[in-house]
Amino acid sequence: MKKRNLSAKKLVKLSAKEFHLYNKFEKKLSKIAKQKKLALAVSGGPDSLALSVLSKVFSAKYKIKLIALLIDHNLRKNSFKEITTVSNELKKFQIKTKILKIKSKITSNLHATARQMRYELMINFCKKNKIKYLLIGHQNDDVIENFYIRLSRGSGLFGLAPIEVIKKYKSIEFIRPLLDFKKKDLSQIASKNFNFILKDPSNSKDLYLRSRIRKLKNQLEREGLNQDRINSTLANLASAKSAIEHFTRVAEKKYLLKNGRKMTINKKLFTNEPYEIRFRVLSNLFLKLSKKDFPPRSKSINRLINLCNGKRISKMTLGGYIFANGHKNVIVFRENRV
Repeated sequence: MKKRNLSAKKLVKLSAKEFHLYNKFEKKLSKIAKQKKLALAVSGGPDSLALSVLSKVFSAKYKIKLIALLIDHNLRKNSFKEITTVSNELKKFQIKTKILKIKSKITSNLHATARQMRYELMINFCKKNKIKYLLIGHQNDDVIENFYIRLSRGSGLFGLAPIEVIKKYKSIEFIRPLLDFKKKDLSQIASKNFNFILKDPSNSKDLYLRSRIRKLKNQLEREGLNQDRINSTLANLASAKSAIEHFTRVAEKKYLLKNGRKMTINKKLFTNEPYEIRFRVLSNLFLKLSKKDFPPRSKSINRLINLCNGKRISKMTLGGYIFANGHKNVIVFRENRV
């Protein structure tokens, strides 16, 4: 018997408020409307299930092949059964699914290690299947919790600035279209459309920093430090970050010169520009040279700045590159390793 081809409109019934949210969601994804394939990360929680509903409507409208990637973290006895139930729920909406299993046992730093492992699995799947974009269900509560976590660690402006909607990581573009969506709205969409919503028991354990931050956030909201005020602060931080990035690009054009395999840094960078611009120029230089996702540690960048500020001829090796300090320029070239 031939399977009926149901449209997303018939599968998903959106209220007037939900339709408004969908329109906002669609605008965030206008860049990828012509893609043939699209993947989304689904944990089984309300945020990712709401993401699935909105993505299904979007993919049906633009005729995009959609696949949901589910991760079995292998942390609980029933983990595979739970994630299979989520998979079956998604299939009711004709969303294709793929369950990826973490085989290594996580013994320390649970949340950070699990996050790294699942991202690696999803990135590898996307590369193998030639999928450029991966949708992630982070929403506004996550943004604010991340701000408090970074604040507790003494992060600077770039660390405190909000999560970016689009971020490239290992050739895959992570898109977070729900960053200005409230959790309660997403929970309503999820509970309305799904019979099973997965709950992570670790989310309520005080053993984990994010759980403690979540409780602290609720207390601060009762004192008047609500989401709107934090979002206003985050918007200001994002604006300041954008300004620094602009002047960093100006400085890169002004003081960096590529000459074959070598890069020359005009030492006027270190006398004419503020410390933050110097730091960003050197950090970006490492990312471009090494093609890695992260620059060296701040301590190493500071050592390099001190070297470049010096007048004596000296050199320093960092991240596989040699920085030779001359009178007017610093010459950068790859270290020859035997």
